[in-house]
Amino acid sequence: MELIASAPGKLVLLGEYAVLEGAHALVLAVNRRAKVRVAARNDGLCVANAPDLGMLDARMSIAADGRLHWLCAEADAGKLRLVDHVWQGLLEEGLAPPTNAGFCLDLDTAGFFEAVGANRAKLGLGSSAALAVALASALAVFAGHGDAVADQPSWLRRLLRMHGNWQDGRGSGIDVAASLTGGLIAYRCSGQNARPHVTPLDWPVVGVHCLFVWSGQAVSTVDFLRRLAQWRLDHQAEYAAHMRDLGALAEVATVALQQGRGADYVQMVARYATALRNFGAATGLEIFSPAHKRLADIVASAGASYKPCGAGGDFGVVVAEDADRLARIERRILDQGLQSKPLALDPQGFTCAIDLT
Repeated sequence: MELIASAPGKLVLLGEYAVLEGAHALVLAVNRRAKVRVAARNDGLCVANAPDLGMLDARMSIAADGRLHWLCAEADAGKLRLVDHVWQGLLEEGLAPPTNAGFCLDLDTAGFFEAVGANRAKLGLGSSAALAVALASALAVFAGHGDAVADQPSWLRRLLRMHGNWQDGRGSGIDVAASLTGGLIAYRCSGQNARPHVTPLDWPVVGVHCLFVWSGQAVSTVDFLRRLAQWRLDHQAEYAAHMRDLGALAEVATVALQQGRGADYVQMVARYATALRNFGAATGLEIFSPAHKRLADIVASAGASYKPCGAGGDFGVVVAEDADRLARIERRILDQGLQSKPLALDPQGFTCAIDLT
């Protein structure tokens, strides 16, 4: 038996941070996919390969209690800690492969890296969430629980419970939802144990033209959320006020996009960007890095809107009402030595092909 599974990465168009407090956020699944291959072995041994992490032939076995037992160096096993997190989550859900299972596991995230001269840079497109969705789903199917994975709403809730452990309960799960469902969605979840609301939206929208720009500066979302949680402890009222502002803007922007009011949505992107800047200044988080500020100035002078995508990541989105203006902005960005990336919507979420021969 062999399975080939994959899931797309994502970009948050609008609603980052506000989504942590139950507001809507807009997230686009993009055409960079994490891929997982699971092939059965007859010798009971489990082997993992993750060339993008510099890990080949990492051996493991399934202990009597169902947990993974690594048979390689601790440092090498550490590179595959996501496998451990996913496995533990499946074990808690009663969906992990049995103790007598043997398999070869190949993890491929090459699509999330970009050549920069002689080096490779990782793009902030949610590769960890995409890989986790593909891996958890593939292993559940391999274990004979394809029915659980096929029930997408229920499976998303299970994945979000696992996701809460992956990010110490601080994430919203928006990246997981995008990787599982694909397309453009409005996402809302009011708590780790709450039922998530996923609303598919049409894309593209008349009057909304987007350009995705890579700032080249990576940011750790987990680190940002950890620092935010610490700041919040001493600034409860201020935090609540910023969340109200961001949440209200996110709701108006979501409705504008749902109703196809492109011009209104473009304006809301600019207003949300301003609120993000204020929030970043208050919290000390560099949501708008120097590169993002530079891009925002270029775009504003051309009469369009710009904001970072996600919790201050390395991508930003330019939003304009017409394609000609967007093309002019792209030329100016390229003249400044910055890079746009031809990312497109991926309409498919998690996919899995099974070969029983």
